[in-house]
Amino acid sequence: MSASVNARVSLPVPAPASVLIVEDDLPAQRRLVRLVRTHPRYTDAEVHCADDVEVARRVLATHDVQLVLLDLDLHGADGFRVLASGSAAGVQVVVVSAHTQRAIDAFEQGVVDFVPKPVSEARLHVALGRVPAVADGARPAELLVRTRAGLERVRVGDIVCIQADDDYVQLALRGGRRLLHDEPMARLAQRLPAEFVRVHRSFIVRRDAVRRVADGPGGTRVLHLHDGTQVPVSRRRVAAVLRAVLGGGKE
Repeated sequence: MSASVNARVSLPVPAPASVLIVEDDLPAQRRLVRLVRTHPRYTDAEVHCADDVEVARRVLATHDVQLVLLDLDLHGADGFRVLASGSAAGVQVVVVSAHTQRAIDAFEQGVVDFVPKPVSEARLHVALGRVPAVADGARPAELLVRTRAGLERVRVGDIVCIQADDDYVQLALRGGRRLLHDEPMARLAQRLPAEFVRVHRSFIVRRDAVRRVADGPGGTRVLHLHDGTQVPVSRRRVAAVLRAVLGGGKE
């Protein structure tokens, strides 16, 4: 099996966007506010500021933030602690830090970009331009996964089935490839588009990958996928799964 990376999946930034700047140096914080507002997409953005981990977490818990500009040294605390909050799920992140040696760590966290300090307007605008700007309600197009060859962008459209695998999930791709990914199954299920259905505590499948629904032991159901994989359906999910798979709706 290949290794994995904590990939944050790409979610939309509706207009006007809501942005959180997490920076403990107040002059730098104010400058980032000004620079963000000079970008055409963020001219009318609602901008929140925090100078430590706990304040940042409170903002994320109480506001619908789509983008975080994150410093990694917050009064000596690791800025990545902000992302450990459940409220940070689905939020796009651009790291803004002088600690360039942590760039690999940042990308392993699935950030959109790493902007080194001192920050120039042009470089920040490049990063802001990389944040997805699609219609509100759209779903991720890619996951970022570490393979033996390095970081790899995996198209969500290439995923056939997802299976829980200890602390990871295993992505079964078209063509037979399998990759490990360490985003929790529950969180991943919330982010995937309507083509995917949670059929079991340990399985998510793509609806168009299902060839037929068969009877299983003890009155259960089993999904037979086009690639030959057989996936169990949990009893409590049978009705919803049948509606989603046979009726074309989402669970």
